[in-house]
Amino acid sequence: MDIEHLRIGIDIGGTFTDLVSIDESGLICTAKTLSTPEDPSLGVMTGLELLAKKSTQSLSSLLKKTTLLIHGTTVATNLLVERKGAKLAMISTEGFRDILELREGTKANRYNLRTPFPQPLIPRPMRHTIKERVGWSGLIKESLNLAELETALKELRQHNVEGLVVCFLHSHRNPSHEIEVRKLVKELGWKVFVSLSHEVLSREGEYDRASTATVNAYVGPGLQGYLSKLERRLEKSGLNIPLLVMQSTGGVLPILEAGQLAGGSINSGPAGGAMAAGMFSAMSEIPLAVSYDMGGTSTDICLIKGSVPLERHTTEFEDVKIAVPTLDISALGAGGGSIAHLDRGGILDLGPSSAGADPGPACYGKGGLEPTLTDANLILGYISTETFLGGELSLSIEDAQNAIQERISKPLNLAPELAAIAINALASSRIAEGIRAATVRRGLDPRDFSLFAFGGASGLHAEAVINELSIPRAIIPREASVLSAIGFLSTDVRRDYHRSVGRPISDLDANELRSVFTELEAEAKNNLEAQGFDSENMKLVHSLDCRYARQVYTVNVRAYPSDFECDELNWLTAEFETTYKNLFQHIHDTEPGFIDTCNLTIFGTLPRLALPKHEIGDLDPGKAQKGERNIFISEWLSARVYWFEELSHGMRVQGPAVIDSPTTSVLISPDGVAEVDAYGSLHLYSNL
Repeated sequence: MDIEHLRIGIDIGGTFTDLVSIDESGLICTAKTLSTPEDPSLGVMTGLELLAKKSTQSLSSLLKKTTLLIHGTTVATNLLVERKGAKLAMISTEGFRDILELREGTKANRYNLRTPFPQPLIPRPMRHTIKERVGWSGLIKESLNLAELETALKELRQHNVEGLVVCFLHSHRNPSHEIEVRKLVKELGWKVFVSLSHEVLSREGEYDRASTATVNAYVGPGLQGYLSKLERRLEKSGLNIPLLVMQSTGGVLPILEAGQLAGGSINSGPAGGAMAAGMFSAMSEIPLAVSYDMGGTSTDICLIKGSVPLERHTTEFEDVKIAVPTLDISALGAGGGSIAHLDRGGILDLGPSSAGADPGPACYGKGGLEPTLTDANLILGYISTETFLGGELSLSIEDAQNAIQERISKPLNLAPELAAIAINALASSRIAEGIRAATVRRGLDPRDFSLFAFGGASGLHAEAVINELSIPRAIIPREASVLSAIGFLSTDVRRDYHRSVGRPISDLDANELRSVFTELEAEAKNNLEAQGFDSENMKLVHSLDCRYARQVYTVNVRAYPSDFECDELNWLTAEFETTYKNLFQHIHDTEPGFIDTCNLTIFGTLPRLALPKHEIGDLDPGKAQKGERNIFISEWLSARVYWFEELSHGMRVQGPAVIDSPTTSVLISPDGVAEVDAYGSLHLYSNL
């Protein structure tokens, strides 16, 4: 059959760039190549060439058949982590120059008086203030001083500023002054990235708005430059559809909006993995799941409830607050490239530093001298030297042994395999602790969950993790190493809108609340209609951030269309109290409830991703066996080796065994057992 429609997902990680194409019959083709940090678009184009080669066609033909291309990237993340973002300036209300230092009046560790405050992304000399004032209600108390503003802008322009942050007091109530700043910037002919706080975050919290707008401007120029370069290369190679960019919310945005709202791409890649875990949990009818995505640099953990990843409204990222919705993903510095080392006390430690893609682990033979988790797993026999990265990257056991011998074995007086098994066990323990923290801190029992393990390195630790936590089973999809890229293709276009209210529930009538949401809906629908969506392909989600009087933090209360048909707001009070009690086990029945913010999320639904489901066939796994090799667990023993792609529905594999594929390996201990489900995923069961 001549395939005319393809969907492609691209995920740039710290070590590898993953690509997935899915045709109209459900056939999946994957490719994996080393990332190119100096210019990530080069790694993308190399991966696309490889994807085209594997599907026996030219790159031009591949791209011309592509009807949906979604891209997730670590460009914004790396700019923030490495502090290599744009040179910024800030315009704020007179008297509020130091909001980035003052923050919320607290430190991360408020009891350590010697801890210095984090350095702001904008130095103080580059922060100017202007006479203007908007009151808390949105009424203008003092007009914007345009002459003073023009002087400030001309002075900042001389400093070769790349990004301008504008955060005026109460601009979320009345943004007219912030809009005037952008208008004047254009009139002056200054081509600078402008980040207006009310556009990035339209709700209460001056520091939240200032910090989020600052992050947006800090990573915006770099992300825009990268996306523009990639778009040009794709168009030159034959792509004739818009590029969509994955967001931290698990939704996607067109390339132009993604560049303007760059702060929303900070957790772009991990969000794809969480969305894929949600899709697989729906296919497997699993109500509670926890996913962990273990790649070359880190491990990302997310809880899935009812097939939907949990969300949070703020993120502390490298001591910087980003107050926009994001999937609730916890990151650990434990990946295949994590460097093993001895701490000051001579105790073995792992990460958070990573060898990355260049030079990479010692076994890559690219000049890396530090021992990594990948080196340890290679020494233990868990990774094949012949099939790693589809055989395109030759691994050196000798280089891995030398690195571990020099840095770990000799100082600890251990044999290389004992040092390697200690590194492996430490990684498994770190992941288990991360999952325990993500579940138990919410009052949840990890034993009630199933574990979705994906990422190239996850299969070598999945069984140890479920045994430590008494989780009944781990599920490892056949496409585990590129699952984030698949997750991109299971999502929708998403935009979030907010409107501050700041009034007691009892002071608001039902018509006023309806009016607020009606205005938000009109703005949201107009935006998606401009992108080509009709009303049948739109989905709206309503919620409100509520709190009690004199409280600072809010709880999110879900609302439904039928609620807005009520003539009273008793339903909101009741729903708020129920939500609050579920979280804190009590309510303040003498205190009035407040509405801080009305929230609307709109989805533009994209075509659903349907993975092929297979019938039970031959149950003998022997046909998928590719010999044996020695592995070290507590001693050296012989393990059967199976080829993942040749295992079919219903096959059962008894350990000790290793299941290999071009991009991942799965370890099954002597007491372990694994079964293959209808989607080709491997189910490992714990020794309860």
